Amino acid sequence: MANPLPRDIAPAFAQPVAPDHVRARLREILGLDVLPGAVDFAVEDTADEGDLTVTRVMYGNSLGEKLDAVIMAPVGTALPGIVCMHGTGGSIERVVGTELRLEGPGGQLLGWGRALARRGYATISISLKGSAVRRGTVAAFESEAKLLEAYGRPHMGIVAEEALLAARVLAAQPFVDGAKIGLTGMSLGGLASWYAMACDPWVAAAASICGGLGRLARVIHDGDVDRHSSLIYVPHLLRYFDHPEIVAHCIAPRPFMHVGPTGDVDMPRAGVDEMKAVVGEAYGAVGCAERFKVYQPPGNHVFAIEYYEWMVAWFEEFLQ
Repeated sequence: MANPLPRDIAPAFAQPVAPDHVRARLREILGLDVLPGAVDFAVEDTADEGDLTVTRVMYGNSLGEKLDAVIMAPVGTALPGIVCMHGTGGSIERVVGTELRLEGPGGQLLGWGRALARRGYATISISLKGSAVRRGTVAAFESEAKLLEAYGRPHMGIVAEEALLAARVLAAQPFVDGAKIGLTGMSLGGLASWYAMACDPWVAAAASICGGLGRLARVIHDGDVDRHSSLIYVPHLLRYFDHPEIVAHCIAPRPFMHVGPTGDVDMPRAGVDEMKAVVGEAYGAVGCAERFKVYQPPGNHVFAIEYYEWMVAWFEEFLQ
C-alpha cells in the first residue's frame, strides 16, 4: 500500500539537533535512558561440538522477558566477539545450523553463526523482540507497541537494548576480548546492528545486511508501508533527524558496513543512495573513508552467501 500522507508533510515542532547531541536525542526517543552494562546470565548447558564449544545461556531484558542465546567459540583466548541476529522469520537454530547454505531459492541463509565461529570468532546468536518466534500474534505485538509508546519505550528501543545485552553477555565470557565486539544481522537483525551501535560507542564494528537503512522518509513515501510493523516507524524520529544523520554522527568513525540491494522491498534505492552520500562525506571528513562501505547488489531482501563473505571480510579487517 502506498503512503496516504501528502508528500509535502512536515514534522510538527521540527527541531534539528546539533551533531554532538544526536546520540543523546536518539537514546531519548528510543527509551534507552540506561545502556546495558554487566548482565546477569545463567548458563543452561555447555557441550563440545567438534571444533567448537557451544554454550546455551539465558538472561532478561528490561521488560522482564527471558531471552535464550547460543554462544559458540573455537579454542582460544582474547577472541573477538560477534552478536548474530536473524530476521523476523528466522530462529537461533537456523543461525547455528551445522552447514552454511541457503534454505532454498530466495530462502534464509542457514548456519552463518556457526560458520563465523569457525572463522575464529566467539559468536552469540539471539532472537530479537519482534521476531516471529517471540512476538506471538501480530495483533498482540502491535497492542504492546502502543502501550509501550505511552511510556516512551518504543519497540525499536527494546530491540537495540537486546542487541547490546547480548554484546555484554558475550564480552563477559573469559575467552572473549571485550574491546572487540561486533554486531551483525539480517533484516530485523540488521536494523538492530546499526541502531544499537549508534546508541553505544562501546561497540567496535558492525555489518548490517538488508537492515532497512537509508531514509525513513523514503520508506514512508516511496515504499510499501504495510510491509513493516510499527517497529521501524520510531515515534518523533523525523522531528530531529533521519537515518543518515544517525550513522554520520553516532557511528562514524567506527567501522560500519551495510548491504542494501537495489531491489530491497524494505528500503527504496534512493534512500540508500542518499544515506551513502551523507555518511560517506562524514567518514571522509575525518580521514576514515575506508571504515565505511555500502554494497548495493541487484536483488531483493535476501541474505546471500556472497553477502556473508563480504561481512566476514569486513570483520577480518576491522575486528580481528
